[in-house]
Amino acid sequence: MKNSDVLIVPKDRSLYFFPALSEISVCSGKELFAASNEYLRRCLKNFQLIIFLDYGFEPELAAKIRPFTKAKIILFFWNHFKSEHYQKLTASQKEPAIDEIYHFDPLEARDLNLKHNSSFYTHAVGDVLDHTDYDIFFGANDNGRKRQALELKERFESLGLSTFYHILPKRGNEQAGYLPYDEYLKLVKRSKGILEILRAGQYGVTLRTFESLFLQKKLVTTNKMLPFYRLYDPNNVFMIGPDLSQLPAFLTTPYRPTDQTMLDFFEVSNWVKRFVNHQPELFETFEYYPELMDQKSAL
Repeated sequence: MKNSDVLIVPKDRSLYFFPALSEISVCSGKELFAASNEYLRRCLKNFQLIIFLDYGFEPELAAKIRPFTKAKIILFFWNHFKSEHYQKLTASQKEPAIDEIYHFDPLEARDLNLKHNSSFYTHAVGDVLDHTDYDIFFGANDNGRKRQALELKERFESLGLSTFYHILPKRGNEQAGYLPYDEYLKLVKRSKGILEILRAGQYGVTLRTFESLFLQKKLVTTNKMLPFYRLYDPNNVFMIGPDLSQLPAFLTTPYRPTDQTMLDFFEVSNWVKRFVNHQPELFETFEYYPELMDQKSAL
């Protein structure tokens, strides 16, 4: 299957790194909802794989496009499940236009009896800068994390570390202060490290982790599951705990580049292939250690 045979459907094609994808087609769900039958017939006829991302997806959209394509239609959950995700999953499992449903988190995929594919990223986000302006960057919506982020900021600065925070009050790209992803990445690239704070109950690898990997930034994280992922490297990942005294020294040591084979595994062009040729054994080889599956109940 060629990249040109694939269509990815996020809520908005301007979000995240989607504008940087030049070899794979991207079309927003809103565009498909508004499209005429003639446009859909012409636009969709050559695709072999159509991947809907959960954010902004409604099952009736898959039903709308099904008459105009023979493509395999996938729904991919790349967010931690909250109540609205369970509702969306139940409705999607009843929709015959959807061929398969996947989840990015292997633990939640197992618990929900869904197929698993890793999350994904792309080298197309650009090169690493050769200079930095601050030690730790945190950019996110509040989502219950602001208080913890500010408490950590005080602790970081008490150690002599410089920080740059950009916190939005809610989710979405239609609020004041929202940064397009390319502007957000400029801030990431100017920092030695990225702060990652997971929401309660969240365990999977996040976008912050991939930014760390692909842009060679140190990751300062609350994700207790990361040591069970093969991308984990204690030279590059600092686990937040009661004692942060070693953090300044951690940030001054050089980033140890990740093995290219692992980066290629998460590259979007290889990610899409795994929906066509699904090999569960690959994930224990490239994504996580088998011991991960025993950990959730222990937390």
